[in-house]
This record gives sequence, structure tokens and C-alpha cells, in this order.
Amino acid sequence: MATSSSPAERVPAEIAVLGSARIGPDDRRHGAARRLGRLLAEQGWTVVTGGYGGLMAATSSGAAEAGGRTVGLPMSPWAHLTPHPSHAELRWSDDYAQRLAFLLATRVAIALPGGIGTLAEASAVWAAAQTEPGTARLVLVGSSWRRLTGAFARELVVDERDLGLPVLADEIDDVIPAVRRLLDAPAPKPPLGARG
Repeated sequence: MATSSSPAERVPAEIAVLGSARIGPDDRRHGAARRLGRLLAEQGWTVVTGGYGGLMAATSSGAAEAGGRTVGLPMSPWAHLTPHPSHAELRWSDDYAQRLAFLLATRVAIALPGGIGTLAEASAVWAAAQTEPGTARLVLVGSSWRRLTGAFARELVVDERDLGLPVLADEIDDVIPAVRRLLDAPAPKPPLGARG
């Protein structure tokens, strides 16, 4: 007897990738992001990025080259910036709150090296994971994130449950297994509650 999957199972998981717009093709991290895009697309997942250059463009380009579906999240007020052409779909936002809503609606967010914007978006995903069932889960990639989480443990009002929400991945090769584990595992229930 043939079994059919539910509509939710047939829709590819949307995986967001956060990262610096300032890192160009001459940086090894750019090549790693492009490779990550290919690996994500090969899993059949939709790759969602901020929509612009740097590591976002590298990831989206890698996914598009592998035949994957790509989505960019550009901002309407940012008329001075042009979305990268590797995105098959653009979901425009009128403000940062709307853009964060798109980000939080993905299944997993992967944070590559970045600046304040990357940190802010990763922190928003992390904070939502503390309190909101069904929100995006978080993977932090690279030694800089490991050092930052160490500083957070020392300097912020957090405990092991807070620090255990994101998955730390040292290398690009660690990301796909980490994402798969998050997709396969149920979200923590109940959420941790008020954690600010």
C-alpha cells in the first residue's frame, strides 16, 4: 500500500543563512559560504538570505548553481542597494520588524561570520527560541561564534539551557548534520520562558 506524505512534508524546509555583506570573493570565507549554499541545496532545502552581497550572495549563488531554490529578504527603504541576482524570489520588507518575521518563519537559521547585523539577527533567532514554540532554530558556524558564546557565558545573565539552544558548528562540513538534527528533533517544550 502506497503512503503519501502530508503537504507540510512535501514543502522544502526553508533554511536561512546570515552573514557579512562585506566579505568578498578574495576571502576564503566567501568560498566556504558558496559551498554551504551548494550543500544546502543538495539536501532539497530552500536557501533564504538577506538578499544582498558578501556571504549572502555567495551562499545564494552556490545554492542556485546546484539547482536549489533561493529567496532573498531585501529592504524596500534601502534604495541604494540592489538585491543579488542569484535569488529566484525576493520577499521585500518595509521595515526591520517585517524582515525579522520572515527570518523567524524559517526552520533553521545558520549564522556565518558577520558584523552587528549578523549578530542582531542571530540574537533575535536565539531569543525567540527561548520563548516561542515553532520558531527558527540556530546554528552558529566558526570559531568566532564559539569565542562569543564563551564571552556571553561569562558576561551575560544566562545559564546552560540558554547556551544550549544554538548548535555550534566549527566547520562548514558540520553544518548539514547539525541542521538535520534540528529539523528531526522536536523543539524544546515547554519553551524556557522569560529569559531576558
